[in-house]
Amino acid sequence: MSGIEGMNEAQRREAEAFAVFWDREGVRELAPLRRAPIKGWVQWAFWGLRAYIVIMLVLVTIGFTRGMH
Repeated sequence: MSGIEGMNEAQRREAEAFAVFWDREGVRELAPLRRAPIKGWVQWAFWGLRAYIVIMLVLVTIGFTRGMH
């Protein structure tokens, strides 16, 4: 069994409803997305995360270089 033969009644109705929806709506071009401007405390939080990552990378590098003998 494959395709529609393997579906129960609820699945068949859902597939038919989706087919009707797809035929009615069709495929349209999506509007291009723009980046949202980041302002205020969110911008400070992102810069803080970047600084934290850099500090952690430096500490991990120091740990690896001193840990190797």
